[in-house]
Amino acid sequence: IQLAILLDDSGSMSGLINQARAHLWSVVNQLVATRRNGVRPHLQVALYHYGDAPFLAQPLIPLSDDLDAVSAQLFAINGGGGDEYCGQVIHNAVTQLAWSARPQDLKLIFIAGNEPFSQGQFGFRIACSEAVSHGIQINTIHCGSVQEGIAGEWDAGARLGEGTYICIDQNKAEAQIAAPQDARLAELNQALNRTYVTYGADRKEMSQRQADQDSNASALAPSAAAARTACKAGAGYRNAAWDLVDAVAEDKVDLAKVAKEELPADLRGLDAEGLKAAVAVKAAERKAVQTEIAALAVARAAFVAAEERKLAQASGGKTLGDAMHAAIADEAAKKGFVAE
Repeated sequence: IQLAILLDDSGSMSGLINQARAHLWSVVNQLVATRRNGVRPHLQVALYHYGDAPFLAQPLIPLSDDLDAVSAQLFAINGGGGDEYCGQVIHNAVTQLAWSARPQDLKLIFIAGNEPFSQGQFGFRIACSEAVSHGIQINTIHCGSVQEGIAGEWDAGARLGEGTYICIDQNKAEAQIAAPQDARLAELNQALNRTYVTYGADRKEMSQRQADQDSNASALAPSAAAARTACKAGAGYRNAAWDLVDAVAEDKVDLAKVAKEELPADLRGLDAEGLKAAVAVKAAERKAVQTEIAALAVARAAFVAAEERKLAQASGGKTLGDAMHAAIADEAAKKGFVAE
């Protein structure tokens, strides 16, 4: 599954960017929880922001399974401007990213904003046709009313892109429900981090980035923190480039060839067999922590759903997360992906 997210970052869209930050991990969890023919998909995510011409020239991050890198770029967005060129940024996403050539793969672009879809010199009709010719679906998310979106041709973009047109309220304040599982999930997240056996020249930077994205999610809302923790306990969150537990599990490292100076200080005195044993211990610890996180995540979801039913509040409009969850469920099903 390949997903490119294209966000308008002009001044009025700060609410949209914050919703994207808040819902990134729940969207990822939805995608990695699917199966086709019993097989879990490999997920890649790309990110563009547009609103000023230089921003849309290249992706903030190309299609990648490094989810912490996606999160870091999302939290770093600090745009502004008034050049919301939807056709151009779609064209760039279609032509610049390494899309799969396999027709059975699910390839999605979500573009969100509020200005007319037709702005800019590169026509959105051409861009959407390009996408469809590559088997990529264009889903348009208009920040505003249905009629405004139709007048601005956001619905036309979705029709031409064979995707979904949805309107949202980018400034909607979502009810944040604290759950009894939250405290334990926070503890388990820290326990999970302690199972990482870092290696490589960038090991300290990558470990710090992981902690930074934990902090970013926690600062947003309990739901964002819980969704990130659940994601980290799942198969979609892999860090073989800097974590020996994942690298060994994916057969991507020869422990005998790992440079001693690129290991934590307490492991540098071990030979290959000793290092293998140390990694195996951490792998077992991680599996136990992940199992408990998975169970708590299910319990938390049930608790929150029950509380939301009790509140029985008017929705006041969809959020970006609502829109993406609905479209993904529909389009994944069409490609034969079944939710767990």
